Amino acid sequence: MAAKLLIYISASGAVASRAGGRRISDVQRFANDDSGIKAFRQYAAANSSAPAFLLVDAIEEDYRFETLPHASGSDRDQMVERKLRQHYRGSTFSSSQLVGRDSTKRRDDRFLFCALTNPDLIAPWLDALTATKHPVGGVFLLPLVMPQLVSALAPKTANLLTVGSLATGIRLSFFREGSFRLSRLSRADTAITGLPRAIFDEISNTRLYLHALRAATLDEPVTVLLLDHTNALEPAAQLILAESPALTCRRIDSKELSDKLKISIELIESTPESIYLQLLAGTVPASNLAAPAITAGYRRLRTRQQLFSASAAVAIIGICWAGYNLTRQFSLESEKEDIVRSINRVNAEYEAVTRQFPSAPTTAENLKRTTELAEKLRAAAKTPASFYAVLSRALTPDPDITPVEITWQYSASEIAGTDRGTQGTAGQPATAPPPAPIPGVGARKQSGLIAGELRNFKGDFRNAINRINKLAERLRADPAVDQVKITQLPLNVSPGLALTGSTSDTPGSGGSSEFRLVVVLKSTP
Repeated sequence: MAAKLLIYISASGAVASRAGGRRISDVQRFANDDSGIKAFRQYAAANSSAPAFLLVDAIEEDYRFETLPHASGSDRDQMVERKLRQHYRGSTFSSSQLVGRDSTKRRDDRFLFCALTNPDLIAPWLDALTATKHPVGGVFLLPLVMPQLVSALAPKTANLLTVGSLATGIRLSFFREGSFRLSRLSRADTAITGLPRAIFDEISNTRLYLHALRAATLDEPVTVLLLDHTNALEPAAQLILAESPALTCRRIDSKELSDKLKISIELIESTPESIYLQLLAGTVPASNLAAPAITAGYRRLRTRQQLFSASAAVAIIGICWAGYNLTRQFSLESEKEDIVRSINRVNAEYEAVTRQFPSAPTTAENLKRTTELAEKLRAAAKTPASFYAVLSRALTPDPDITPVEITWQYSASEIAGTDRGTQGTAGQPATAPPPAPIPGVGARKQSGLIAGELRNFKGDFRNAINRINKLAERLRADPAVDQVKITQLPLNVSPGLALTGSTSDTPGSGGSSEFRLVVVLKSTP
């Protein structure tokens, strides 16, 4: 975290320290006179690169809690600005902070309005910072950093009243459930009554004040937290317990403060203001009293820092990306060299092996063309399995029909049948065979010639012809068959045949049951 200059301002003077991260160092005190302000100007000039944050501990402070209708954006800003002008019209240093919302049905917003009513208290210190062109990050009231102290010392206390004695007086701050409600600085004369009695009286006055503001009732239990940085408030703690049994008192000595806040005991005892500077180093409060004109230099500084941070981030990303690309390039070059070496090794091994091969009978190009042709022939090859399956399905119903010869071909033209008088189905005129297709034209298809006979034929030609016609019909009914032609029957019954000669000269006479069929299957791709 960037270094900061933290300044504690009170009526007695100023205490300044540098903070790197969340730890303060180089604590110095400056008196509220000309020599002290001159020394502070020199100190600020030596630390002009660090933004300054001012913490004011003054009796001239004011706190008001207001409930406003819930709004957002510019409407809320305008409403809050009107309230600030209404409460602190003549104050240069005022601020507002949204602290929550009511639990009622309207869910109104609750605001804390605070102001430093005596700007002259910090004017000489701000002038010294302005003269050295020192960026001012903000001006804050001391009680507004104390919630961090409460969370570290008594985080779960319902009603807590912190009491601390500094050079400026007795500071009393009231917190409910860890949230700030009220703070007052009392300049009691401890020389007359003594410090323990003065602390007890101020606690009683504060409780009456809280009751008047309706912030807490007198019968509510309250825990008093004594910040004993000098280890001298033990009598005050005993006095509180003795005279106010309703109060619970807990004294925090310098060692416990050192352990909780991580500050050296010597620094706490010598400069108790360092307790609050340490709180400011940890977290900057939201209620900044400084006007925008005072913090303009700090905003410019923050803008430059953000630009530098963004530029640095982009530069780092670019360097990382360039480094990655460079590493990747080296890796790819190495892989390329490995692949080239592998290719050269494989080529060398291949050449060594091929030199041992016998001489080829032909060129490699001829072998390639031959292999491609063989692959095409293998892909276009057709077996008669489907043709035999069709024939088997048709022959199964009549086992006495026996194939004697089957001729099959797969070409663009149909197979030729034996011409013994082409005969159609009984009772139908014979049809002329279709013209032979032109070779090389049209789709290729399967066709076959089936020559067969009937077993146990007893010269009943009518029965034989009917059975052969039924065989042809079963073939035609098969979805894979395109056409069926009967080219020979056991008896030629063509009406165009002349009746001459003897029956012994007629083909199929003398007990012959031979027949022939031409079956053509449908074209397949």
